[in-house]
Amino acid sequence: MSDTNVVLGTAGARVGFVCVETAHLGKNGALVDHLTLHQGDWAYCPFDIRAGAHDWKATGGISMGELEILVTGMRERAAGNGSRGASQPG
Repeated sequence: MSDTNVVLGTAGARVGFVCVETAHLGKNGALVDHLTLHQGDWAYCPFDIRAGAHDWKATGGISMGELEILVTGMRERAAGNGSRGASQPG
């Protein structure tokens, strides 16, 4: 074994960009890549980084936990926009 310290994992990683393309908010159910580098910072696409046609929005640098909350909210808002008339109370 080497004496060199190696840090693995993403516990301290901050995500600088998130894809807000409406078509990319759905879950595709497949094993895909969600993270890439964009403008020298981590970037996350909820659908698949290899899909292309991303609409990157700066996050200011959020944790993976904060990213999960953000993406859940984006998906809920997108779903609500599609069924606005049917579920809104009178």
